[in-house]
Amino acid sequence: MARPCALPIAVAAVLSVAACGPSAAPNPWETGSGDVGGGSTGGTASGGGSGSSGSNGGGTGGSSGSSLPPSTDAGNDAGATLEGGAGLTGPGSPVFGGASGGQGGAAPVNGSTVTAGGITYHLIAPSSYAPGTPTPLLVVFSGTEGGAQMTSNLMNLGQTGISGFLCAVLDGVTYYGNGAAGATALDDVRAKYDVDDDRTYLLGESAGTTAALELGFYLRPLYFAAYWANDVNASDAPAQTAAQLGFAPWGQAGPGGDLPDAQAIVSAMQAAGYRLPTPAPYTGQGSGTHGDLNQLVSALSFFPGKSRK
Repeated sequence: MARPCALPIAVAAVLSVAACGPSAAPNPWETGSGDVGGGSTGGTASGGGSGSSGSNGGGTGGSSGSSLPPSTDAGNDAGATLEGGAGLTGPGSPVFGGASGGQGGAAPVNGSTVTAGGITYHLIAPSSYAPGTPTPLLVVFSGTEGGAQMTSNLMNLGQTGISGFLCAVLDGVTYYGNGAAGATALDDVRAKYDVDDDRTYLLGESAGTTAALELGFYLRPLYFAAYWANDVNASDAPAQTAAQLGFAPWGQAGPGGDLPDAQAIVSAMQAAGYRLPTPAPYTGQGSGTHGDLNQLVSALSFFPGKSRK
């Protein structure tokens, strides 16, 4: 369930993260001078490939006791389509050991704005990207700092191990509760770049919590090897178990001061057969403060090396 969040009284070297919803005022530690290291986002690109099909069929409905309102919880919306649970071989479902085979994407790309399928996102394509070489992809829903600021933060946190990743960053306020926007960005990147099917990851930050929960738990669970819900302000449960998906995703939650929602998320992940680190939820530096850089760094460091296999 959504909860009010407390902003940090003092944060050192801060960047992204924060607020509870689209109407929340921007956290002063999330914008402008809060940028890590001084990186900047680039220009604008448009268009995009057709991508893969949306879902793999399957049933409808959601997990019992879901805490998201119907408008943001795909599992509770009438007619919401879940991915099928018949393994990883159906249409639109990445196969183990495979790659998207996308073509035509430029590199390097340093945070340019991409328009595709009626949505916009910020794209990072590393200079190390080589066509035909499967490359990890990180999909991010930002907090109230916005997509551009989060993108700049990511470009300046390469020491976490993500410097060789493709990244698609959506504004968590603009697409509040809209997991389908993330699915569109995912398809677009997969159509343009050779994305590693086993190393695709999801990060939801603060205001982006509900959209990431919808994308990772309902709309595209087959695609993500690992999902970290960071600075959470809501909770929900996976609509399908690891057995139904055909693999056990990795999962973790960074409370950012909201331990009840973080605990609810990881408990639901554990019940569904996800692989969790110890401890879960995250209890390290920054776990008790909304918008702390240390927790974001830990979140990004969580992804390298994780695989669906």
